[in-house]
Parts: sequence; C-alpha cells; structure tokens
Amino acid sequence: MGISELDLRVFSKCLNSRHMGLPFKYLGMPIGGNPRKKVFWNPVVEKIRSRLSRWKGRLLSMAGRICLIKSVISALPLFYFSFFRAPVSVCNQIRCIQAQFLWGWGHESRKIAWVKWKWICRPVEYGGLGIKDINCFNVGLLAKWKWRLGTSKEGLWWEILQARYECWRKMGVSSGSGIEFVWWKDLIRVCGNVTQGNWLDGRLQLCVGDGQCVKFCVIGGWMTKH
Repeated sequence: MGISELDLRVFSKCLNSRHMGLPFKYLGMPIGGNPRKKVFWNPVVEKIRSRLSRWKGRLLSMAGRICLIKSVISALPLFYFSFFRAPVSVCNQIRCIQAQFLWGWGHESRKIAWVKWKWICRPVEYGGLGIKDINCFNVGLLAKWKWRLGTSKEGLWWEILQARYECWRKMGVSSGSGIEFVWWKDLIRVCGNVTQGNWLDGRLQLCVGDGQCVKFCVIGGWMTKH
C-alpha cells in the first residue's frame, strides 16, 4: 500500500513472492472487502447451502433438524459475525434457509411454517426452541468489542485499536472514509446511539480507577475528558 505498481513487481521478484491484490483472505477472513455489500457474504451463504445439501432433511426428525441448526448452521457464520455487521438482506437470507430446513428441507413441495420465527428463537423456558436469532447474534458479537476495549488493557489487538480509533470511549463517528472505518462506524451503530437509548452503555457498570487512562482534549475552547 502506498507504493507504485512497478515497485511492487520489483520487490515481488527480489523476494520470490507472488503479488496479491485486494481483497484477499487471511486466516479465513476476507481483507479489503466491503462488508456492507451483499456479494461480500456470498461465501458464507453458499457454505451454509452446500452443507445442507449433504444432509437428507426429509430423513431427519424435527429434533434432529433443530440440533443441526443450533450446532452447525448457526455456527458457520460465527467468524464473519464476530468482525462485520451483516446487512439485513443477508440476515433474512440465512434466516430463510434455517426456516426451510426446520420445516422440511429436501421436500419438493414448500412446507408450511406453523409458528412465527420470532417464537422459534425464544429460549426453551419461554416456549421457544432456543435457536439463535441471526441479527441479535451478530449485534451481540460486535458489541463485545466495546466491552473488551473497556475491560482489557493489554494485547496487540488492543494497542492497534487504541492507536487507530483513539476516541473509542465516547464512540464518536470518526471522520475517516476508508474501508477500515466501515467496521468502526458499524460498531458504533450496533452499540446504540443517543436516539436508540445507548442500550449497551446502560448495561455497563463503570468503576473509578486511578485516573491513568483518563484523557483530556480541548474542543472549542472547552476542556473535556473521555
């Protein structure tokens, strides 16, 4: 990044390495893609569909299909959901696949859904089946980043985020416009803002420390802390 194409070719030849372009995969995670686009999530959706094609849904009982949805289908997008905010259309697509598999995957005719999906996602003790709601699951995994930033004070990942997004305590929208700021802005939205009641901050308990992590900044002639 930040060098010419000619220099890249020279360095690649000297180091005897191939020249990669964006986006690419690193440890199974796409780097350089836009998670707000539906095409970014196609590998996840296709992976779920390919996994279902190996199972004979019509030969499984209802209990067997519920078990597979909980242990496999809901876990396949876990890696992506831990880092990126999934679009509503992608969540609906995965939810539709889950519902089709639950009510009769593999049958030629379309099966009737006898219960609303929001009731299916309720805990067992409240009359549901305990299947995770995809959208809430994604929001919870992303909100955990803010919780970890407030509770952890060490680690390479913490130092990187602290240096890149220094104002994480007040969770203000950064003025950056690059693809790396898409992740940060999505994180702010899922944690809730003033109009949404700051649902995450309302469930956190702050403890007074020694003051070493308090930072002061001057805005418009006034000194504030965050």
